Amino acid sequence: MSADPVGRGGVEADYNPSSWELTKRLLGYMRPFLHIFAAILATALGRQALFSLVSPLLVMLIIDYVLVPVSPGQTNWFLELLKGWTGVSDGIGLLVVLCSLIVVLAVVRGAFAVVHITMRATLSQRILRVMRRDFYRSLINKSFSYLDRVLTGQIISRITSDMGAIDLFYAETVREIFRHGMQFLLTIYILLQFDVSLTAICCVPLPFIFLTTRLYSSGVRPHLRRSKNRFGALNSVLVEGIVAHKLIKAFGQEEVFLERFNVENREYLGATLKASSIQALYRPSSSAMVAVGVALIIVYGGLRVLRGSLTIGEMILFATYFTQLVGPMRMFARLIEFYQDAIASARRVFEIMDLGADVPEAENPIELPRLRGAIEFENVSFAYEGTEETLRDVSLSIRPGEKVALMGFVGSGKTTLAELVPRFYDVSKGRVLVDGYDVRDVSLRSLRSQIGIVLQDVFVFSMTVRENIAFGKPDATDEEIIRVAKAAQIHDFIESLPMGYDTVVGERGLTLSGGQRQRITIARTLLTDPAILILDDSTSNVDAETEVLIRKAIDALLEGRTALIITQRASTCEAADRVVVMDGGRIAAVGKHGDLLASSEIYRRLIESQALVLGQEAEG
Repeated sequence: MSADPVGRGGVEADYNPSSWELTKRLLGYMRPFLHIFAAILATALGRQALFSLVSPLLVMLIIDYVLVPVSPGQTNWFLELLKGWTGVSDGIGLLVVLCSLIVVLAVVRGAFAVVHITMRATLSQRILRVMRRDFYRSLINKSFSYLDRVLTGQIISRITSDMGAIDLFYAETVREIFRHGMQFLLTIYILLQFDVSLTAICCVPLPFIFLTTRLYSSGVRPHLRRSKNRFGALNSVLVEGIVAHKLIKAFGQEEVFLERFNVENREYLGATLKASSIQALYRPSSSAMVAVGVALIIVYGGLRVLRGSLTIGEMILFATYFTQLVGPMRMFARLIEFYQDAIASARRVFEIMDLGADVPEAENPIELPRLRGAIEFENVSFAYEGTEETLRDVSLSIRPGEKVALMGFVGSGKTTLAELVPRFYDVSKGRVLVDGYDVRDVSLRSLRSQIGIVLQDVFVFSMTVRENIAFGKPDATDEEIIRVAKAAQIHDFIESLPMGYDTVVGERGLTLSGGQRQRITIARTLLTDPAILILDDSTSNVDAETEVLIRKAIDALLEGRTALIITQRASTCEAADRVVVMDGGRIAAVGKHGDLLASSEIYRRLIESQALVLGQEAEG
């Protein structure tokens, strides 16, 4: 059997791709949507360049050429261009035109922002849709052995919270690297065109702002996570106190639960206050660094203004652009956190997608014809991952159309033996054959489509009764559905429902009794007309009268088909052609019910234990 080692909580211990491999894989999901990403970059350029970068230049022109002209008659190429376009040449007119341009740029920027934000959401959500599809496709193709080991909560966590972190990678990390990187480079370029030394002064505080933000993000993050976890624990105690209030009062545990709530409340308060204190320290320190940068620019720039080597407008331009350099520095520091979170989440999501696939398909699988139903177990041994052998050297031949009951105490291996036929697991040793074909050599689809299974833990979907029965054959006619429903002794009950076969059952079929769910499952299986039928304790939850009716219906429908019936009931064993008695993963005895009662001590004990249980239930 193929399996992967698993660590605590269902996490694969040996799954550890590098961060660069995970990054390439995440970026690979962007390939079909590069046109959207290009639109995002274009709108980001319009959003940043049209207002953030251009409007400070217009303010500089207003100050240096309209309000406080450096020298009479001094002009600028852009002003001359405006004069030619508008015909305005006086100071007040130019002031109005330049201010109007700033307003127009703000409006245009807003339009770009709307498109930009929409495209950004479109990109991340389309990528996540593809990723969720791939995740779910991999999930439904997992092997039974893998799903037996991985916790359901782990899977749900990875499709929810981990996908959220990956969403930030596409919506923030990738986009903001380009947007803020472009803003930073263009700002530096413009400043260099005016004054190299003052540009260097602008850059001095930037590394300190980056480091401060980086330290803040890494420092506050564990406390925010702890606060979130503590809030979840606090809610759990609160919900338990409400849901189990009768039990709490019946056992006099009010004070115990109150103390539990107080402990969680204090823990949550402590974590929240710690995070708040770090946030409180960061904000003034960050503001102080920005103020220091602005002060350096004003002091150095002011001296240059006094000497006549810099204009007032240019000094204000540098101060304004400096504040626009602060944003990218802070964002770059935060993006490191986003990236690290995304890589950690990607590792968890891709782990589920990559590992634990279904039993491998043969390179050139054989497409099975219609099966006659012969089954052969040749020296079969099997062990679940990390456990002792469940089956040991089992050999058994089942003829086409034969009904075989598998009998044994819990853990004897009877269910495992049956589940090797549809190849839910691969044998460790030996072979399983159907009509002479090794199940490992045939296509899984052609094999499983001819094997009907009624599992012990029956499952009914939250949809109509008709859809539940037709699950394995969606194009079934009403006549076919009614026929199998009658055979499963569920037709009369369905007819009594408010909307008959179109009645929607509750989630997991909770609006139905256990016996009703079981009979719907039997009808669903019978509809597929399988060559081989596996019934796992299929009549354990119905009364004796219904059990007899179901057995008669199954006997009529199984004419010429093979049936493996996993059971603990003497009545089922009596109706079977043969009974196979399992004990400790081996076949202890094979024969008819009556013969085994006389020859097999294990079988007698099984029947007697069943009779004892039935007697106790009757007395109860």
